[in-house]
Amino acid sequence: MIKFYIPDGHLQEKTLALFRRAGFEISMSERGYNPDIDDPEIVLKRIRPQDFPFVISLGKGDLAVTGSDILEDFRLGNPKSGGEIKKVMDLGFGATRLVTAVSEEMLPDIKSIKDFARYSVKLKGKGKKAVVATEYYNIAKKYLKDNGVDAIIDKPAGKTEAWIIPPTPEADLIIETVETGKTIRENRCRIIDEVMCASSVLIANKKSLQDERKKKKINEIVDLFKGALEGKGKVNVFMNVMKEANLKPVLDILNEYVKKPTINDLRDGGYDVFIVIDEKELKYLLPKLRGKGASSIAISDTRMLIG
Repeated sequence: MIKFYIPDGHLQEKTLALFRRAGFEISMSERGYNPDIDDPEIVLKRIRPQDFPFVISLGKGDLAVTGSDILEDFRLGNPKSGGEIKKVMDLGFGATRLVTAVSEEMLPDIKSIKDFARYSVKLKGKGKKAVVATEYYNIAKKYLKDNGVDAIIDKPAGKTEAWIIPPTPEADLIIETVETGKTIRENRCRIIDEVMCASSVLIANKKSLQDERKKKKINEIVDLFKGALEGKGKVNVFMNVMKEANLKPVLDILNEYVKKPTINDLRDGGYDVFIVIDEKELKYLLPKLRGKGASSIAISDTRMLIG
């Protein structure tokens, strides 16, 4: 039995979509913690992705989908426990940036992290310390040290950006994840630096990967996920080339998009040709194929692409 943690929040729907594209059926209630899956060898549990490195490192579960920033923060703060976790694969969805930001109104002259470092020195000269609010304590600690910022780091329980909103802010700087940066801009905050880029990753407990039965099942799941991700945005293109004289011109066109098209003889003469390409290329490819004599062109979605 593989215990697989799936995230709530902004990663949830994309994680469920990946499972479904990989061939799994999942049903869950809005408030439930144990979604049903149509695989008797997998049990799912849904909690916050911020907790996944901790529970995976303890062997409370075998697999989890979390953010690369969450994993990095845990490893920095828990090097021994972090060694019990293996990143199995990058999933790519849920891309965010971890950035530093200040209030434009409260600190109008701070345009870079160097500016903020100088500001923190001035505060220290007055017997005060800069305050930084972030959910990523360990990343923040290393980042601030690397940039010469002496500050108190606190971990808010709610909206981080609220801590720098005037007229009486609780913090001088935030280190926060953004997708578009819209919320920060709407609150008249300025991004002054990028700490790291992050996206979703699949992590596993190392001991689970040493158990042959669990390892086999984990590898099967990974192969299905890779196939689903590889197939995303791809389409199958089937066509007939009825005249032998047209085959080479058609293949010359296809060679611009794929290395080895599949070619089969048709029973009554002519050829059946098949390729897999990026869906975005269709608008360029189809007119060229028609012009070179391809016919009966059929398009279908590529659900998975394995091997």
